[in-house]
Amino acid sequence: MGIMQAAYRTYEAQAHRAGKVEEKDKEPLTPLSHAIQNAQIEIVISNEGEFIKAYSVTKDQSKTVIPVTIESANRTSKPYAHPLCDQLMYLAPYGEEKFSLYVDQLEQWASSEFSHPKVRAVFAYIKGKTIVRDLAESGVITLDEEGKPSNGKIEGSEYSKCLTRWQIIPAPEGGSSACWEDSTLFDSYIAFYAYKLASARKDICFVTGWEDVVCDMHPKGIVAANYGAKLASANDNSGFTYRGRFTEAWQAYCIGYTASQKAHHALRWITSNQGVTFGNRTFICWNPEGAKVPSIKFLDMPSDESADFISYKKQLRQTLSGYRHALPETSDVVIAAFDTATTGRLSVTYYNELKASDFLNRIEDWYASLCWKSKRSGVYSPTFRQIVECAFGVQRGNYLEADERILPERIQQLLHCMIDRQPIPFDVVQALVSKASTPLAYNSENRELLLTTTCAVIRKYRNEKYKEEWTLALDTANRNRSYLFGRLLAVAEQVERSASDYEEGRETNAIRMQSVFAQRPLYGWRILEEKLNPYFARLSPGLRNYFKNIISEIVDMLPGLNDPSLGKKLEDTYLLGYYHQRSALKRKKDTSVKEENDNESAEE
Repeated sequence: MGIMQAAYRTYEAQAHRAGKVEEKDKEPLTPLSHAIQNAQIEIVISNEGEFIKAYSVTKDQSKTVIPVTIESANRTSKPYAHPLCDQLMYLAPYGEEKFSLYVDQLEQWASSEFSHPKVRAVFAYIKGKTIVRDLAESGVITLDEEGKPSNGKIEGSEYSKCLTRWQIIPAPEGGSSACWEDSTLFDSYIAFYAYKLASARKDICFVTGWEDVVCDMHPKGIVAANYGAKLASANDNSGFTYRGRFTEAWQAYCIGYTASQKAHHALRWITSNQGVTFGNRTFICWNPEGAKVPSIKFLDMPSDESADFISYKKQLRQTLSGYRHALPETSDVVIAAFDTATTGRLSVTYYNELKASDFLNRIEDWYASLCWKSKRSGVYSPTFRQIVECAFGVQRGNYLEADERILPERIQQLLHCMIDRQPIPFDVVQALVSKASTPLAYNSENRELLLTTTCAVIRKYRNEKYKEEWTLALDTANRNRSYLFGRLLAVAEQVERSASDYEEGRETNAIRMQSVFAQRPLYGWRILEEKLNPYFARLSPGLRNYFKNIISEIVDMLPGLNDPSLGKKLEDTYLLGYYHQRSALKRKKDTSVKEENDNESAEE
């Protein structure tokens, strides 16, 4: 099943929701033969077509479902009128040709067997040709010397280009006075337009496999931010869209009008309400039957500084259990990403379908294996964005920011790793290790963020790529050379901090030399060891012996001086050793301070 078939299936399952605004900030599913556009003017008339009032529409209330034809939904410079709600230049007599097109089309609908009271009311009003005067007298627009709309604007749109919608009062019992909320009006136009299309050319639709009216122009606006970009198009007669294999566009593909409407409207509905956008790329994840599905921003669990790995996994399972309950194991989950190839072309950059059980298992595996213990948040998993910004971002102000050209591509790469169970790319690991090894380039908060993110990625990468077993706690039996040197670096840092005033505000020698230490560990340790002597002298005998014993234990586990690998560049695992040892020393210090305070209280 492809993306058009998945979207068509979604619309079929959710058709009962078409045109209904279910939540204030959510966009409704668009009915067939309709589109959603922003209105700037609202006119209220009676059922007899008499003007009552008019006012401008605020931006937050402008979303309007309007009837459209194939041509009007895709119009550019050539005039095509919408059947009911349109720009002022189509509704007012000064529009001449455009006005004539609008009136003729509206009259056809109003006089047809599919007519509707609201349509007849609007037609009666439009025939009076008083719309410009009425809007001016209501203070909605101003006029120039010729009596035409001036160059003023409403919500950024010129008067002539303002979309006008209708409200007819009194409303029928149990119905809505607003034309954009009336399901009976939607059904009226759907039937009317289907009647008009009945004589059009038909062929077998590639999406449904059924005969339908061939659709050569497809809806735009799947992604609102790239409104003009289309997913399906073949109107380039002189370029390379289908030249070389086919002589006509219909030979390349054939999508029926009904399937095109349903698939495109379903995709717009999903991207508008569930899409996650990074740069020009929009990611969506949905279940065709409408069950709740995690987005790529899935993990939103409260931080807990005391959380350990066991409680983290328990909380992860509890968070996923709600989705497992709502999603039957055999139901489908569709994941897709869209990007604008050009201003007029929308491309599918990622697509996959999974069974719900497999999808949720892969999410659980990802978050359970990609986690680390932070001193602020306890055990947590870094988000896609956090990984990319740490690996490829630069510090701007107090934040790490990645270039908008890099961010979406890399996030999709990580999404692919999670959904398709692929290893994290090595270049991402390298970039993170490089950044984490130059701490002086970042402030303290970003430095810590870099370190925990890097450690989480290294742990996952090595556990899966090399089948190693790296945990979240200090492993005193681990004889990995890089891990041991990382532990030494942490001890050197803690010795200096223990002997110095925390308010001194200067970086330790260990942090200042970390980049050199990672490249030439023997040389770096020799210098650090010499610099530790004055700090050892300031420590109490007990604390001094404690640190020296740890150093001795670590050094004894290192390969002998004759081993040629001893002085080589450290592998990424040195950061795991550094973080583990630093955390263990921090816990030891906190425990010592607590015991000391308890003893003082007992003596008092």
